[in-house]
Amino acid sequence: MKTPCVLVIEKNGILRAKVVKALEEGGYTVEATSHVLDGLRKLDEASPDLVIVGKDLLTLEGEEACARVGQVPYLPIIVLGTEDRTVETLQSGADAYMTMPLAIDELVARVRAMLRRGRRGVSTRELGTD
Repeated sequence: MKTPCVLVIEKNGILRAKVVKALEEGGYTVEATSHVLDGLRKLDEASPDLVIVGKDLLTLEGEEACARVGQVPYLPIIVLGTEDRTVETLQSGADAYMTMPLAIDELVARVRAMLRRGRRGVSTRELGTD
């Protein structure tokens, strides 16, 4: 089975580096960028299993990106933000919303749980284990 890939789209370089490091230490392959349009390109190239995106990138351009991400069958989205807008964010298509200060261990645990849940809903043929 391939190592799960996580796409991180976050403009804050320090936060992005912490998230990437924690995910890599957790055994994930990580693609990271600070720009939504680059993230869309990486979405096509890397075929990630999960996307983490900063709420401040969810401008008009970012909303289009979330709509594009939402078209991929079971591609969970975790949104990171500075204020509690959980209900609004979940209603707009995200699977989870986490506020700052970010608990990195919790983020990695959420990634693990979402990917585990997603694999349960996929046949062994789709996973390539037949």
